[in-house]
Amino acid sequence: MPVGNSEKGVGLWAGQVMFSSDQMVDYIDWFHGPLRGDDEQRDHRGNMVSSLLNPKLTIGITNYWNLTLGTTIGQRNMGWESGFNSIHHRDESTSTDFDNSIGGYLGDSKIIANYLVFNDGQGIGKRFYLGGGLVIPSKNTLTSDPFFLNGEERAQHRHFSLSEGVYKSIFETQYFLKRNTNPVFIGGVFTLTSPLMENNYGFKSGTVYDVALTGITREIVRLKGALGGSINIQKNTGSFWNGESAPNSKSTILVFGISSVWSIKHSGINFNIRVPIFLKGGFNEDIENIDQEIKGLQISIGYRKIFNWTVPWIDPLKGL
Repeated sequence: MPVGNSEKGVGLWAGQVMFSSDQMVDYIDWFHGPLRGDDEQRDHRGNMVSSLLNPKLTIGITNYWNLTLGTTIGQRNMGWESGFNSIHHRDESTSTDFDNSIGGYLGDSKIIANYLVFNDGQGIGKRFYLGGGLVIPSKNTLTSDPFFLNGEERAQHRHFSLSEGVYKSIFETQYFLKRNTNPVFIGGVFTLTSPLMENNYGFKSGTVYDVALTGITREIVRLKGALGGSINIQKNTGSFWNGESAPNSKSTILVFGISSVWSIKHSGINFNIRVPIFLKGGFNEDIENIDQEIKGLQISIGYRKIFNWTVPWIDPLKGL
């Protein structure tokens, strides 16, 4: 069970059904100095807490094709700690509307089809999957440019939302190897997420390249489970508002993670702690060449279960 992605590394036979979910809490503590050209020539300081649930359902369409449907539910909360009123920030949440934001609790949904090039099931062997799909945005997004890049009059605004409001394509490859020696489960996932078009509000997100490597030990008797670790690097090429490059939207983030994993019959549970290191960028604010500091922590609980029944109208013999 890869760190933070409970559905990865598992291939289903025709008719099998798997439910998986990841409950994640992200905490970001941030600071930056006065912005150039801004009336608020004071330090900005606050925190961002995101609590997100990602339930997913995977179905074995044939012995070679799996289909995964998932969505995001939750909210992001800003804690404003600077002691003065700001047009940029305040105590607020994505659950509520604002001048340039539609609030709510539903984030992006995803549809991904994976072709199982190699799938050795639950036993020793390799798993190599090729996948592609679509990100379907929710309406809970920003409705205007929070940077006023086209010279609009500066007014109160919000910088964050639950969804970017952009349809995106997904391409992914997964390769995992299960073996008898430690680490007994190793592998990785490469994901490319690219916007298909600018949304109705003039926003186009950046292309995101994501590489995640993970390893899990054999069961440790005293723990009654296994230990895992991961390294993840993510690069965002930068976003645009009405054709203008959004400030500081280019980013490169390195993430280190540790986890504990428990298997219970046909279910798996993992507990993860991940620490991001912002190598470049990190927060949607115009803060190039300005003093800034960003620290983060992510805690998540993942769960997956392969049901002991199959979809009756899917004939496994047709997938042979």
